[in-house]
Parts: sequence; C-alpha cells; structure tokens
Amino acid sequence: MDETERLKVNLVQGENRVQAVVKGQIEVPEAKPDVEKILSKDATAKVRGVSIVPDKVIVDGTLTLQVMYVAFKPDQSVHSMHGDVRFTTFVDATGAEPGMDYVVEFTVEDVSLTRSKKDPRKFDVAAVLSVFAKVTDVDELEVLISTPSGNEALETQDITIEHMVGDKVTKQVIVSDVYEVPEEKPEVEKILETDADAEITDKRVLAGKVIVDGEVTIQVLYASMTPEQSVHNLHHTIRFSDFVEVPEAQPGMNVCVRAVVEDAETQPVVDPALSSDVIVKLIVWVSETRTLEDVPTRLRDEEGYTRKKLKVDREIGAGETQVVIRETTEVPEPKPDVMKVLEARIDKTEVTDTNILREKVLLRGYSDVEVIYVSTKPNQAVHALHQRLNFRTFVVVPDAHPDMRANVKVTPEYVSVDQQGIDLHTEAVLKVKATVTELSQLNVYVPEEVSPTVEPTPTPCVDEEYTIKPGDTLYKIAQAKGVTLAMLKAANPQLTNPDVLNVGQVINIPCEAMG
Repeated sequence: MDETERLKVNLVQGENRVQAVVKGQIEVPEAKPDVEKILSKDATAKVRGVSIVPDKVIVDGTLTLQVMYVAFKPDQSVHSMHGDVRFTTFVDATGAEPGMDYVVEFTVEDVSLTRSKKDPRKFDVAAVLSVFAKVTDVDELEVLISTPSGNEALETQDITIEHMVGDKVTKQVIVSDVYEVPEEKPEVEKILETDADAEITDKRVLAGKVIVDGEVTIQVLYASMTPEQSVHNLHHTIRFSDFVEVPEAQPGMNVCVRAVVEDAETQPVVDPALSSDVIVKLIVWVSETRTLEDVPTRLRDEEGYTRKKLKVDREIGAGETQVVIRETTEVPEPKPDVMKVLEARIDKTEVTDTNILREKVLLRGYSDVEVIYVSTKPNQAVHALHQRLNFRTFVVVPDAHPDMRANVKVTPEYVSVDQQGIDLHTEAVLKVKATVTELSQLNVYVPEEVSPTVEPTPTPCVDEEYTIKPGDTLYKIAQAKGVTLAMLKAANPQLTNPDVLNVGQVINIPCEAMG
C-alpha cells in the first residue's frame, strides 16, 4: 500500500494588497485651545469588523490621529489632541467565500490635515492606507509521502507545513469593569455610543487548553451634565485573562488566537462611575510544525493520483533585538507637579508601521507609560499621568525581501521613571521579535477518490439524519458513513463554517452513502 499521511492544513484561498484613501474630519475638543500651528501628527488604523462575500473582503476600520500643536494663545503652549475617522473599504481576493477565516492588516502610508474653511476648530483628514487581506480555510487531505512501488519520482521536495491539531474552537467571554470618569472630563448625563476593540496580548499552550491574555479598549461617547449638554468622549482599557479548552493541545505547539468584539454596552452607575460590559468571541486553533522529507512532487506515472497545489504561509526566518527608550518630559499642564513617583508601568505597546527591506525589518511604534505619583499639593493627593514614548528600530532577518510579510511582537522588559527637577525622566527596555513569512505554493499528490460501486435498488434513495456527538468532525462522520467530505459539505449548505459543529446539531447524510 502506498505510504500517505493525513494532514489538516489552513490553506490560503486568496490574498491581495490594495491602497485605500480615507477622508473625514476631526475637531479640537471643547476643553482645548484653538490651533495655531500643527507640530506633528501620528496616525494608526485598526480593524472594527470584517465581512467576506464571494471573492471579496469588506473591511470596516477606524483611523486614529494623535496631533501635537502650538496653541493660539499668548504663551503659545503645546497641546495634544486625538480624533477618530471611521471608514469602509474592500479588497478583491479571488477564492474568498463566506465563513472562511481571514487576516486583515492596515499600514498608514500618508496622512494630511487641512483646516476647514467653515470652522477653524475642525480639520479635514485625508489618509492613504495600504490594506492587506488574506482568506484561509481548513482542508483535510491524504498526502503521498513516498514514491509508490513500481513508480518513479522525477522530483522530490522536503515540505514543512503547519498541521492543525483538533478543531478550531470558539468561546465567548464577557469583559466587564466599573471605572470613574476622568477628573478632567465633565460628568455623564446620557451615554450615546460605546465602541470597543479587543487585542490579544499573550497566549500560552498547556495540556488540553490555551491560556489567553488580552485587553479591551472602550471608547464612550456621551452627553455631559452641563447646561449646554455638550458631547464628549473618553477611553478606558480593561485587561482580561481566560482559557479555551483544546483537548489535543500540548505544550510546545503553536497557537493562533483572534478576538472579535460582538457587543459593547456602557451604563452610568454611582456618580461619577461607569459600568461597561463587552462580549468578546475568541477563535483559537492549535497546530504543530511537521516536516516531510523527500515528498514526491512529480511522478513518472500519475495514474491513480491527483496533483494538488497547496498555498501556505512559509516561515523564512526570525530575528530579535532590544530597544532602549529614554525621554525627559514635563508634567502635562492640567496635572499637579510631582513630589514622589510611586509606581511606573508600561500600559500598552503598539507597532504602527512595518517595512521589510533586504534582510532587515524596519519598524516604528510607541509605548504608553502610566506613572502613579504623589503630588506637591497641600493634601499630597495621588495622581496618575500617561507618557507616550515613540521608538524606531530594525531587526535583522536573513533572506527577508520587500515582497514578504512580517509578524512583529514587542515585549516590555523594564521601565523606570525618575524626577529631574520638575520634569520626569523615563527609561524603558523593549524586546522586539520579527518573523518573516511568504506565500509558498507546494505541489503534492493525493490518491484519487474511488467511488464505491453501488448496486441499484428499486426503492428511492432517502437522506439520513445524523445528530452531532462530542468529538465529531465532518471528516470522521464521512469516513463512518462511507461518503466523501465534499458530498457531506454539499448536502449541508447550512454549515457556514464546516469546522465548527455543535453537539446536538442535526445534519444530512446524502443518500449516495447508503448502499
């Protein structure tokens, strides 16, 4: 019998990169002075939602701008403001179908601000984004891993592939917190809108489960409790930790986790506090790296086999470096001076831009540092302030080329904040790891499916109903019922994601399997 190996692989069905132009408007917040001159602007883009239709990926996103400016005041003090612009764009991806999985990434290539002619406190925004979308789907196949007896392999290749262990698992978690409205914000009369983003900060594989750490960033739009009932917004971050059971998982395996916000709600509670509840769906799949040696990729006699082209992401290489950030800053204007620093920690680190050159990955981003301190006020009240530290660095990755993709992970290792007179001197150390991949096309052989001979019966063929049990997969059911996986999928069009089966769910077994 020919030697084969069954693989469960997340195959790339389609991918593409396009440019999109985002236009909108931001406004100077009510408490901020007018703008005389813009000093700098930083822009990042995040995914809010993704919809997949045949051959197309539709993306909803948010462009966030952080602007430093000189105030239109006699003292020409420097201030900062931020604003969000929502947008929708799409990427053509041949092979995309509803229910498939996806990866979407934004890169801000250029952004400009132009003062509105109608209102000097408003600025028209125009940004150019690079939008990358990749659509994947899980497929199970029996791969020929040795040359059949009596045949000859004209070409062979060592193949490294990620074999999915078990099934893709989803779990809903509720992330909640009660928090106070910041001192500088007016009290809340009515909540107008709650928006939330979820981000995975760490993931670990244990025996039979995956531990997931993340954070949810909430943006609340509200009418203030002031005579003019002006509209304000505030941000709040909630950290969470949870686990997802994956029975086949073992330490050392690879894991991918995606977090999708399904619902977010905020309510006022005891004044001036707010209570937010966010429902996050975690999508988890575990894999192990398998290397198959001398796999036949071209046979002299192909009878009985089908040559199949697999599109997968192949790791080219990885590299690490350390970044040391040092910056001395003044205490922001609304905050009292510092008597003593009590605690400092890195609240958030984000990579805002990645660029691959030959054998090198360039990147830039920022770390937000939270400082807890005793103020110089007579009552020595404790306050908190935030500093944003920008960084730029590069990671050497041999064999990297500009047309490849990079996955970058930044881990804070150390932070220290000291007083220098009335200023604060901050030092932070970050560990940066970059992994470079490219889309690879592998040619393999799979045995041709031989349809069993079915004796004709005088009675009409009737489909069978089957109730899903724990541990069932479509492949296992197909084998047990003597039907191909393709026939089983065709008989159950209601399964928008064939990799997710619910215990107790009823599916149809096509009558061709019945004998």
